[in-house]
Amino acid sequence: MGIYRNYHHQILYKETMRMSNTQIDVVQLGERKYIGIAVTSPLKNVKGIGEAQQLFMERKEEIQSIMDESTYVCVHFANEVLFTYIYCMEVTELQSIPESMIGFKVPSNQYVRVQSNGEEPYGLIDKFLRDKGMQRNSNSVSLEVFQFGKEESKYTAEILVPVVVKLNPKNDCY
Repeated sequence: MGIYRNYHHQILYKETMRMSNTQIDVVQLGERKYIGIAVTSPLKNVKGIGEAQQLFMERKEEIQSIMDESTYVCVHFANEVLFTYIYCMEVTELQSIPESMIGFKVPSNQYVRVQSNGEEPYGLIDKFLRDKGMQRNSNSVSLEVFQFGKEESKYTAEILVPVVVKLNPKNDCY
């Protein structure tokens, strides 16, 4: 599973949902670096994503030190007021950030990972989290990984949603 081939990660938990053939993993990802085009808008009236995508596709060749030329990542996060969506490429370094783009690091985190087989991926993730007594990490970002040349849809993307890591109170380990 996984189109994000160069994403070195440790699989912590793997399950195939009974209602479908969709596999859901809990994975640990190390720190990542990204450069891309961001758009922020009011959560209740999200606008500008199409324009950000078009600008990213026109300018992606300006990004240097790319990890995987075949994939791009949409990093996103929201609160009750604003929604931010960033079209970007994972890079090895943040030395040269093109004008009007942003460069940033995403710290190491655990994620629930799914690649939908036509089902609503965020609904599958929410059900998985409820069933496992887990919760999203609202202090981190979600990742949607797409392949260039394929339809951009949450139904074809690899979706990674950050989760809160709970320590085992008996021995203070994961």
